[in-house]
Amino acid sequence: MLKTISTPPRYTDAFWNFQKGRNFVESELSCVPKADGGGYYLPTENHIAFRKEMARMNIFRQIATTHFTETAMKIAMYLPSGEATFEDDIPFGMSDIATMEVKTHQLAKITKISTALICDAGFDFANALASDFGRSFGKAEEFACINGDGLKQPYGILHSTQGAETGVNVTSGQEISFDDVISLFFSVDAEYRRNGVWLMNDKTALHLRTLKDSAGNPLWNHADSTILGMPVYTSPHMPEIGSGTKPILFGDFSFYWLIERGGISLRPLRDKFAAYGLTGFLGTMFIDGRLVRQEAVMALEMV
Repeated sequence: MLKTISTPPRYTDAFWNFQKGRNFVESELSCVPKADGGGYYLPTENHIAFRKEMARMNIFRQIATTHFTETAMKIAMYLPSGEATFEDDIPFGMSDIATMEVKTHQLAKITKISTALICDAGFDFANALASDFGRSFGKAEEFACINGDGLKQPYGILHSTQGAETGVNVTSGQEISFDDVISLFFSVDAEYRRNGVWLMNDKTALHLRTLKDSAGNPLWNHADSTILGMPVYTSPHMPEIGSGTKPILFGDFSFYWLIERGGISLRPLRDKFAAYGLTGFLGTMFIDGRLVRQEAVMALEMV
């Protein structure tokens, strides 16, 4: 896995003094290159708060694979294949190398904070700001990871050509049945089922909670929120059950790659809001994403 920007301890004080409009040592701030957006990268220690909120707000930060790169425009990952044996005739296996060109989709936000509050020694300004951007960026990321068009956003996992393949078709107007969900499970190759998870929205999850087989056994395990032993995740950005939608996904989401290029940078906008007693902060991040093995995740599609 590639690494993100790492900042030395002496950078931290200079970074936050600069953000607050205080004196700082230029050499301590310039020891880390400026980001593409003109700001400076968030200090490593403040990324803890930032990433905690991103992971809480973006389910893909929990089930996908995140890569970090500083300048690389293309990344590669070793995807093993072939079989091992106890026999004397040792088989050959040809491993795949999946490559992905990293695009620079800009994710940005401006937040305004009272200048007096920024200067309040009792206010943990640094982690509060990092957490705020983490929440906002996490929500925007999750939407893009599901519905992104690949133009100004990453390719979402529901993209018509770059996203998950269809494993089961259900006629629109009919309810999704117990057997439909079982069929979706087995439409995924066993290699990917072993680490599979389910993804849907809350309304779809509620419907699946009511399904039972002919003997009255529930599809949904209410004790641990699993279906066929596999965890269920929900997102408000997954579509509802309806014509032309893919309301349920199942498979190994680790084959969705979410790529950060450089990390988040911040830039103060003091003059723009000074008349209102506020300081603005522009947060910028460059990301990309794509399902690199489309057969790893299958969709139930309403047709």
